[in-house]
Amino acid sequence: MSNSNGLFVFDEEQEVNDLNKKVIKILTVEDDINYQNALTNSLKEMQVDEEYTIEVLVANSISQAALVLSSHPDIALTFIDVVLEDDDSGLRLVDTIREVLGNSDMRIVLLTGQPGFAPEQHVMKSLDIDEYWNKSDVSAEKLQSIVTSNLRTWQYISQISSARKGLQLVLDASRSINSKHDMRSFSKAVLEEISNILHITNGGGIICSSGDSNTKAIISTANGCFDGFEGQLVEQGVLSSDIYTDFELAITEKRHVFSKHHTVFYFETKSLDNKSYVTIVKSDNSIGEQNEYLLKVFSENVNTGFSNIALLNKLTELAYTDVSLNLHNRNWLTREIRNMNLHEQYRTKLIVFEVEQFEEKAFTFGHDFCQILLIEVYKNIKLTFASFSPRIAIINNSSFGLLVNTDVEISKEMITVLNRPMCQIQMVRQYADVRVLEMGLRSVLSFSPEKIISIAESSLSDNRSTSSKYIKHSQEKTEALTKRFSLMAKLRAAIGSGSLEVALQPKMDLVDLTPIGFEALARWQLKDGSFISPEVFIELAETAGLISELDCVIFDKILATIQELKNKGINLPVAFNASAFDLANPQYFDRIAQKIHEVNIDPSMLELEITETQAISNYDLIRESLEKFMALGIKVGIDDFGTGYSSISHITEITANILKIDRCFICNIEHNTDNQYILEMIVNLAKRFNFSIIIEGIETLEQCNWAKKIGCNVAQGYYFSKPLFVKDLIEWLKQYEKP
Repeated sequence: MSNSNGLFVFDEEQEVNDLNKKVIKILTVEDDINYQNALTNSLKEMQVDEEYTIEVLVANSISQAALVLSSHPDIALTFIDVVLEDDDSGLRLVDTIREVLGNSDMRIVLLTGQPGFAPEQHVMKSLDIDEYWNKSDVSAEKLQSIVTSNLRTWQYISQISSARKGLQLVLDASRSINSKHDMRSFSKAVLEEISNILHITNGGGIICSSGDSNTKAIISTANGCFDGFEGQLVEQGVLSSDIYTDFELAITEKRHVFSKHHTVFYFETKSLDNKSYVTIVKSDNSIGEQNEYLLKVFSENVNTGFSNIALLNKLTELAYTDVSLNLHNRNWLTREIRNMNLHEQYRTKLIVFEVEQFEEKAFTFGHDFCQILLIEVYKNIKLTFASFSPRIAIINNSSFGLLVNTDVEISKEMITVLNRPMCQIQMVRQYADVRVLEMGLRSVLSFSPEKIISIAESSLSDNRSTSSKYIKHSQEKTEALTKRFSLMAKLRAAIGSGSLEVALQPKMDLVDLTPIGFEALARWQLKDGSFISPEVFIELAETAGLISELDCVIFDKILATIQELKNKGINLPVAFNASAFDLANPQYFDRIAQKIHEVNIDPSMLELEITETQAISNYDLIRESLEKFMALGIKVGIDDFGTGYSSISHITEITANILKIDRCFICNIEHNTDNQYILEMIVNLAKRFNFSIIIEGIETLEQCNWAKKIGCNVAQGYYFSKPLFVKDLIEWLKQYEKP
């Protein structure tokens, strides 16, 4: 081996040239100082590649070697003497490098001056080393061969390892950015991950965006040396001349541009939102070929990320926009309320504007007319509240919701403008009638945003029968609506469990004052023993779309009651109520007929009653069903006759057997000559067309006598009996038993 000391002499020019070369580190661990000096000098005078220069590191013990290894994790090749402080010190150092430090890239050459101590075959099998040599066999030429082959292998392994680590870094970076679903956090993550890939310490990056080609790019996100540039236009004063040149090139040619110390990425989502994005990264480290490759791979994920966010923004826009009118929708208003804190809700009120008779307008004038009408109403609302920072959304097909501060006072003049705005539609002056409801959010603090809007709509609907065009919702109204909603939920449960009951009110023959039948009336008793008025829960059932289910439950109870009375020897018909919703459903008759057949009850034991208003207004829809019931043997009665759409033509056409005269005509009959005349006329008219007559609401002896006087043959009312549950009814009927 050569031990020439001349290799340690470098002139100034050679030092400058070496500074441009990549350094490869070689470590020798040897306790024989003379041998180590010879080995070190030989290594230093080697020329392995024009691009590389060798840096030799030395250690004379295991502890020194551990210190060098910890300070230089990038050592390419290590020569280790097998015998150092102990006979197996070198072998243990190999194990430390591979197992403890986890360095599998480093090439390890074992050297020994005692070949018999650690035989080569055993060492090569048991340890992860690359070569094993006797010191005496390592000549200068052999050393050159060992170093050249191992360094070439190390370069290949390092490239593969670096690529693997780089790809893992890109994979982790891609996962990081893909977890971000808004542009701000996504942009920040992109810049951070590019900085990680390039190991940037003193550089930085920006992301800018623009619309069409005529729009200048605005910096939306920045970090590092560009920190604080957000909101600025991308101009030469912001970027250095070389970076700005590449920025313009990327914009013009719509591609990425790579340079030694900066990169410019171009992305576009024009098919989704007509936008383009440019990411500029300045690096204090040279961007090599491998990093450029990694950035290209990463840029594909970034491009997908921009597209995903653009798509998400578009979907979000659709979710919060009424597309046909291009206005904020109910979801948007719900989100606005949800994003308020408690103090903000306390200081905000919701105003709802409802265009009256909207469905009629749509039917008469068409969809396009109504769309224009809604836009005009929206403009009027926006103009009226322009100075109060209004937040407006369309919340259903005919109503708008507005959020303003509670300090906003709505004057009478504003109400007048809001109630009847003038619109110019198809060159014709039109007026829209608008009802307005004001509700402070403080009155509904405990409710969800969705429920708040629903309460406002329900409050407006409940006041529809009033003539008022401007309604103020109160805390008391909230409590009433809440109670109503709660009651509706309980009713749904009661119908589902079949816990509703029926009470029977006797129908009396006015000749001998004996019962000839009953009317079945639905009764709902709560767990606390209180009863809910039928007027309340039947209206609730109709509102909730539960009336058909309620009628079916009650009919099943009626059949069971008829059977129970039959078992007691009581065979009198029972009348049940049916709604127009039931009768318009072809399956309703089939279900009733099947039930009657299943329980083996004579159809003549049943009478069907429908209110006059429902019968006449839906007559074309229900006539066929009424005819089927009559053909089956069930009599049909028109309830509340005289209060709705009655006329001679209706009486002549209607499919029914019985007319039930409403109680309003018998009330105060003794002193009301008008009612006396109307009652006599209805009775005579009914008899003329062969209807049986029942008069309701008899509460006094005088009323009973008047009913008999004008020719009514059947009556019912509290004068005879209130509605009774079956057990009480059986007791009541005992007074009419024949001795």
